[in-house]
Amino acid sequence: MMRPALRATVGGLCAAGAVSLSGMIGGCASGPGAMVGSGLAGASQLLPQEPPPLTAEQQALLERRTQRIDELLAQPLTAETAAEIALLQNPAVERALETLDMPGFDRLLLAYTVNPAFNDGQQPSTVDTRIERPLSVNAMTWVSVPALAGGYTTDERGPRLQAADEIVALLFSARRAWVQAVAARQSQRYLDDVAVAAEAGRDIMEGMRRVGNATELELLRAQTLYADAIANLTAAQLAAALERERLVQTLGLWGADADRVQLPERLADLPPAPIGPESLEDRAVAQRFDVRAGRIEGLAGEAGVNARADVRTAWLAYRGSYDLARHARDALVPLARRTSAEQLKLYNGMLIDVFGLVTDAAGQISAVNAALDAQRDFWLAEVELQRAMAGVGFPAGTAQPTAQGGFRPGTVYHVH
Repeated sequence: MMRPALRATVGGLCAAGAVSLSGMIGGCASGPGAMVGSGLAGASQLLPQEPPPLTAEQQALLERRTQRIDELLAQPLTAETAAEIALLQNPAVERALETLDMPGFDRLLLAYTVNPAFNDGQQPSTVDTRIERPLSVNAMTWVSVPALAGGYTTDERGPRLQAADEIVALLFSARRAWVQAVAARQSQRYLDDVAVAAEAGRDIMEGMRRVGNATELELLRAQTLYADAIANLTAAQLAAALERERLVQTLGLWGADADRVQLPERLADLPPAPIGPESLEDRAVAQRFDVRAGRIEGLAGEAGVNARADVRTAWLAYRGSYDLARHARDALVPLARRTSAEQLKLYNGMLIDVFGLVTDAAGQISAVNAALDAQRDFWLAEVELQRAMAGVGFPAGTAQPTAQGGFRPGTVYHVH
């Protein structure tokens, strides 16, 4: 339905008959005549107004925040600095803060301090910083207090819970996007080397074929390996570019700042040992945002049951991903390299032909790619475990919340 202001404007233009609008607005007659000024005035009122100028305090806050972002962008990002930039820069944070009655709040306080009104300014005693990162905990202490404040009906509290959830969930989205971007870049760099080696092998084979030291079939196999390498490299380049753009979008950057984003060459090595499941469920029930919200909504039992299931599922995926990544690193890749060394010995002894080397090269490429994917999956699983301990956002792979999926903060429930 057309808004009244817009309907009045269209009506004024039609009555004036200044220009033919039949191609743009159905049912409006056209004809010659002078433009009516009131029509233009009405249209101008529909345009967005310029925001009011910043106060001196607001300008100072913006400058401090901008300086910190400049410092972070001056060096390769880590998962934590990516999350910090998202908290400081992403415009969605300001919208959520307004919902929490915190417009213009200093986001540096969100990142670095504990809310004095939360637990006497102390972090929860159940926090273990191997999983619960200080950045996430600090932000949660600020947004949970106004979100869980009393004096609101269930309908009124819903948007506040959702806003708090969105702010903290953004941090995990940024960490996830960072892992994906770095992993894609690492894979691209490896496939760059593979393409160079495959091209050299093809060139050598073409020379051998010209002097009769290789068959046409051997040459075709070498050419096929090179063609596959180029196809895989092209796909990796596209994936790396897309993942970088997704990261930049999550951080809330654009223009020159987006171009300044630097990524490390590779993901970190696996930790010496994974985190065990001891006390994870109890800590989650004690501190998760959705469980605390559930208590207020009279749904503590359901929220607690779903919190435990969420954490158990996230830890199982985390532990399984660790075992797979360690197996690929310690078994699959070393075996592929030893096999290559043995194949080279046989070739030098003229016991196998070049085809044996080409086939082995493809096998080693597959093993290394599998190891890189397993490493990426482990770090993504760790971010998912972090999210599960916080009780915000949705489990990885979940498109949208459903009533059957358990209690979600910000969703309106009616208990009968």
